[in-house]
Amino acid sequence: MAKREETLNKKLLAAAVSATKVKEIKTLLDQGADIHTQNEWGLTPIMLAAQYNPSVNVLKALLDAGADIQEAEPKYRSNALHLAANKSISPKVIEELLKAGADLNARNYLGETALIMAVNSNPEARIISALLKAGADINARDYQGHSVLEYAKAAKRTYIVNQLKKMGAN
Repeated sequence: MAKREETLNKKLLAAAVSATKVKEIKTLLDQGADIHTQNEWGLTPIMLAAQYNPSVNVLKALLDAGADIQEAEPKYRSNALHLAANKSISPKVIEELLKAGADLNARNYLGETALIMAVNSNPEARIISALLKAGADINARDYQGHSVLEYAKAAKRTYIVNQLKKMGAN
């Protein structure tokens, strides 16, 4: 890979995390950055944006440029929706990924759905609410047999436990 392209790709990966303006993304892509580039952990710009960038417009710019929301990172096979559920603070990011065709109940290597990941590791209850509102499977179990409700109880997330019970989770 040419040094210039490598530099542009690194800038795009960084911009996916921190950009606040669509122009930053578009400029890098127009200069030749690869929308499918990966960092050392196999994360693409869309995966990084979904996880760390609350800007829906930046996410949309990456989607419009052809980012693949079904692609999964190599270690746990988590896709952009899984990663957003894990770390994002913006329910609008979740909504945008779903609007773009992300599979709400896709599973990663551990059998976790986005809802399981959100209940397990995202302190932002609005992320969980966005997944529930979108129709996430409230009775999903990971490959060890643990349910969403069990994870919510283990994490002492009383509000989420009550919400899941009201919806009929078991």
